[in-house]
Amino acid sequence: MNYTFRSKYATAGFETTIGLWRACSPITNLGQQCVSVECPPSEGDTGSFCSKILAARAFVTLACIISGISTSLLFISVATSDNAKQISLMAAKGLAFACLVMGIIGVAVGINGTTETALETKLDWGASAIIGIIAIVLNLCGAIATVLIK
Repeated sequence: MNYTFRSKYATAGFETTIGLWRACSPITNLGQQCVSVECPPSEGDTGSFCSKILAARAFVTLACIISGISTSLLFISVATSDNAKQISLMAAKGLAFACLVMGIIGVAVGINGTTETALETKLDWGASAIIGIIAIVLNLCGAIATVLIK
């Protein structure tokens, strides 16, 4: 799963988006100019835009990695003997819920970080934020289905 949260705001008919990794704004009729969101880690800077962006990046990345590992373990449990099957199935169940928790935290912090900017401007949710929420619901369904596997 690839999560991207974009918050958008419009000024003078142009829509600017801010995401976890990039921010884009239009250049009159020439198209869009996108720049990387640079957030160097700093000490004692809790609650800031960069702290939220870095935390959301970490949780979303971990959720994606854990999701892949959990899926791999489910396939391994199908193809192995009874003893290895039980171990890989239990690990897959645990990782499915760990992925769910990390995804929920990442989506929540990401949406909060991109909508509450350093400019104190309240931004609208972009389509990617809504897709992130839908992905969490699907992840919840997958975690429940994983628990039901015997």
